[in-house]
Amino acid sequence: MSKKLLFFISMIVIVALGYSLYYFNQYHIEDNDLSIQSNLETWLNRPNGIEINPKVLKVEQLGDTTSHIILFQLDNGNYGYSRLVKGVNGKFKIDIAGYGSGFHNSSYQVIDTNKGKYMILYGGNPDFKIDHILATAHTGEYDFIFDVSEDKTFLQSAKIPTGVERPYPVKLSFYDNDNNEIE
Repeated sequence: MSKKLLFFISMIVIVALGYSLYYFNQYHIEDNDLSIQSNLETWLNRPNGIEINPKVLKVEQLGDTTSHIILFQLDNGNYGYSRLVKGVNGKFKIDIAGYGSGFHNSSYQVIDTNKGKYMILYGGNPDFKIDHILATAHTGEYDFIFDVSEDKTFLQSAKIPTGVERPYPVKLSFYDNDNNEIE
């Protein structure tokens, strides 16, 4: 074997090993409550000057994608979400997170996944005043109805139809069980 070929093969092996180490270090979160809680706290408390104490309420997979969404609540009552992405090693990494509650202590986000875009809706309904929420894209390209009538806290999702050019922003309308809009 020539020296050039041996050098080339050696470089490929070194690059492959380096990438494997990098990949497996990124996807290190075990699929259990303690690991998810601990890693979410670490993620949210990256250098920002204040301590954030999230309490994980739910973890749900988005359809048949590699994305899982964490619903959490902060000490001040605000809700937040984070996305876990599952790697080929069966472990997760956190790649996005946000918190702060909007109108009626709820909010939404449009998430890109390996199988298309999903809208997630999350928040609280502690007095069960909200029966359902209508989410309408400002472009009129889609709308979803989310039934939250039996949920004290909710995390729901819907796959955005393929071909939607502007899935964001969305108007949320809240309704009681008599179908009256809650202002």
